Amino acid sequence: MRYNLPALLILSLFLSLTGCNGLPRATTDNAPPLGPVLPDSEARNAWIAQALARDPLASQNRQPAPRQSNAQVVAKLRQKRDLQLPDAYWTQWQRNLDAFDADTLRHKEAQRALYIATFTDQLKRVDDLTLQRLANAPDTLDAATREDWKLRLIDRYSRYIIDSEVNRDIIDAHLQRMAQMDRQYGVCALDSDCWDRPPTP
Repeated sequence: MRYNLPALLILSLFLSLTGCNGLPRATTDNAPPLGPVLPDSEARNAWIAQALARDPLASQNRQPAPRQSNAQVVAKLRQKRDLQLPDAYWTQWQRNLDAFDADTLRHKEAQRALYIATFTDQLKRVDDLTLQRLANAPDTLDAATREDWKLRLIDRYSRYIIDSEVNRDIIDAHLQRMAQMDRQYGVCALDSDCWDRPPTP
């Protein structure tokens, strides 16, 4: 897997948040395969929970960046465009934005669940001593093992970054809702910069 500079910077920060220092020497390498899933025990389950709690994405300790509410976005657009349209039009615009946000959130949460499932599966395959150290003090692992777990983290998180991007289906559904809204209220007759305009040849 190839990584660009912004992705590597994000990964470097993510590694620091998980208690790892710096990127591994070769980010295009793969960590060696892990063994079979080991039997559960009360101690192992507790260590897995602790290891997940150390992971910012799995534990979701990070707060989302502050942003304008959809109501504020629509209010500014309404003032800027100054079109003679009923309140229902602007209410529908906000509903469409809310629907897009909900679709996006569901998609990101599904990808986060896959990330957690992958990490949990990896943890279930390591011996008790390694698992305990991953849970409580990853920096006490030997250098080679630390390097392998950095690679696994990079692979998991890079896949999450790529796969959690808003996909074409979500974007198309949003564009269709917006076009239908403008068609319903005849917006293109009032403003050429509308959602239902024909595609440019």
